[in-house]
Order: sequence, then structure tokens, then C-alpha cells
Amino acid sequence: MAGKTAGLTASWSEVWLLAGVRTPFADYNGALARVSPTDLGIKVAREVFARSGVSPRDVGAVITGSMAQASFDTYCLPRHIGLYSDVPIEVPAHMVQRVCGTGLEVLMQAADFVTHREIELTLCVGAESMSRNPVASYTMRDGFRMGGVDFKDFLFEALCDPAADVTMGDTAENLARQYQITRGEVDAFAAQSFARAVAAQTSGFLAGEIAPIKNETFERAPYQPRALKLKGVNELAADTHVRPSPLETLAAIRPAFGGVQTGGNSSAIVDGAAAALVASSDYVKSCGKGPLCRRRHRGRTAGRHGHRPGAGDQGRARARRPQAFGYRSLRNQRSVRRASDGVRTRTRHR
Repeated sequence: MAGKTAGLTASWSEVWLLAGVRTPFADYNGALARVSPTDLGIKVAREVFARSGVSPRDVGAVITGSMAQASFDTYCLPRHIGLYSDVPIEVPAHMVQRVCGTGLEVLMQAADFVTHREIELTLCVGAESMSRNPVASYTMRDGFRMGGVDFKDFLFEALCDPAADVTMGDTAENLARQYQITRGEVDAFAAQSFARAVAAQTSGFLAGEIAPIKNETFERAPYQPRALKLKGVNELAADTHVRPSPLETLAAIRPAFGGVQTGGNSSAIVDGAAAALVASSDYVKSCGKGPLCRRRHRGRTAGRHGHRPGAGDQGRARARRPQAFGYRSLRNQRSVRRASDGVRTRTRHR
């Protein structure tokens, strides 16, 4: 409509993050490589109820996010996470997809439910298995001629935007040139990030948010049991990609796309899941639990130009969120003049 600002708006003030927990994040083809995202999601859902003391019978909606079709039953992921974490069968469950912003979208929808739909408590889960992204074919139903087998790597192909004919890596390099971000800056940012992660892991700071994983069976009558089985280890209790990564080591790695990005300064390819309980102010008061923080937000989601998909693919949510690549964090800091030592947030901690 002419004269009207494009996009979707969202606003809420009496929404609380009651509790949260995550699995360790395991490297690609590592300890979690054989675990479906559904079972990762069930694990964290059960854990967030156990740690918080909140009853799953209080949940009014289950909202999940998972990008890849990483198991045959992923279509049922939201429903199965709810069922096997003992949420009542009549409670609705659905899955959302906003590429890199999927986790943020899950929490935004939960806040909308609490604000506008008279739901007091939502279970939010994000689960992803990069290791189980399939090698797939969309053309084999009619058979194939000799030499005409057409299988492609889903994990690689999904990072290409055919409309603009660019990959995510190409987009990153375009933005690095636009914002004049150098390889040295990106490596330095990555080295700082690794150093902080190592310090947080060594001090035990991260341990409180992580649910250690062992081989486990999930059951709920009258349904079939589900099994979580690790690869090569008996227990996984910490992130495996966190490691000392000094600047000189990062600087020696060759570029992946001919510019600033390398396998050392980009985000890790890992498997894992996280769960959170989003609640109304009335529920927080009645349950007597100390919340993690209050969520206050007013913002807008809008699309971006097709030739710059990485700057806001699937619509950019104007809110603070982690970035997939170091260059993106640097770009955001530069464009809004934020300091490199962090962003101030208003939170209320226990």
C-alpha cells in the first residue's frame, strides 16, 4: 500500500524468559552425528522442565525451529518433541523457518502467543543436525539413464540463492567489500571470540546452560520408544569446537571464497539443540520461579534486495542476535557504531 512502511511489526512488554537449556554443540560428524534433531529437541525439552520445576502440563503451545530435513520424521518434529516431553496431547505444536533467524522467530512467535492469544506458557525448541543433512535427489522418481544419476549435497546446495545466483559465502565477501572489512579484522575478531569461549568453558561459566548427553531412551505410552545414541563416546558434556585459536594460526588459513572468510574465522558447523520456556507475567508470579529476564520489544521485520540475500535473507528481523560470520558482527557494529566489546542489553538475572 502506497505510503505505508513495509514489513511486519511486533510489540510486547509483559513477556518473560522463564528458563533455558541447551545441549553441548558437537562438531560436524562428531558425537551427535547419528542423533536426529527430533531426539535432540526432546532431550532439551525434558531437561528444561526438569531444571525449572515447571510442569509440562502447563504448556499452552509448542513452537519449534529446524531448517534441514535431517531425518525421515522431521515433519513430525514439533509434535514428537511435545509428546515425548509430556506436554498434553491436545496442545498444538508447529515449526517455523526463517533460515538464520529461525531461533529468533521461534521466540518472537512465543511472545506473540503470550501477548495476544491468552497462552500463559510456551515451550520453544530449536534443533539442528548439520551432520545428517541428506545427499538428495529430486529427479529419480522416473528413473535415470546411464551416467545420469543426480544426487547433490543438501548442506552445500541450501547455501545457494538461485534468484541472485550467489552463495552465502559470496554474499559475505560482497558485504565485506562494501563495508571495507579486512581479513585481519575478521581474524582478530575470531581470535577474540575463541579466547572468550575458551575462558568461559574453562571457568565453568558455560556449564550451567548445558545439559550433558548420554545414550538414552525416551518413552511415553502408548507410543514407540525413541533412542538417542552417541557416536564414539559415552557422554558429551561440553562444546567440542571451542579451542585455543591465536591470531597467527587463523591468519595462516587459506580463504574459502577468495576474500576474508576462512574455515577458522567463520561459524562452526555443529549439531545441537536448545529449549526455552516463555511465559506471561501472571504465570511467573503464580509459579514462584525466578525468571532469567523480561523481554521487551518493539520492532519490524522487512525484506531486503535480492542481490544481497545474506544481508537479510527471508526478511531481516531488526533485533539483536548472534551472527553466523565474524564479518557480519563487524558489519553490524560498524553500521550502527557499536563498540566491539559487546552490546548492552537490559536483562534481569537470577
